Amino acid sequence: MIIGVGVDILCTARIETIVRRGNRYTARFARRILSCDEISYFQSKIALCEEEAQVRYLALRWCLKEAIYKAAYPHQVLRWCDVRIFKKGPKPEATINWSPSLLGTHVHISFSHDNRMMVGYAVIESNKDVM
Repeated sequence: MIIGVGVDILCTARIETIVRRGNRYTARFARRILSCDEISYFQSKIALCEEEAQVRYLALRWCLKEAIYKAAYPHQVLRWCDVRIFKKGPKPEATINWSPSLLGTHVHISFSHDNRMMVGYAVIESNKDVM
């Protein structure tokens, strides 16, 4: 049973502005929207890369997490740190700290980007009645 569908579109220039302001602003933004695992990965790998890679990493997570948040609401109000986006094979995957009533729920995510636009899409399904 599908319990929610969410979509988010983002102009990556918004994230670019933060990254171009410098490391202090980028780090503060990353701490706000990333899970602990994502922060560790960002600090060890991505923060050392060019601005473009930092923007791509942060924008993708922002966009997908917003889509997941919209799909989960009103069943659960998620926090940024409740969602972890990671790459498994050719496409992104997400793990979510679900409330007990939503355990066993699965989220399907997808994204696309072109030039400075990015769109994230999430479908949340459950094998049980969540209403």
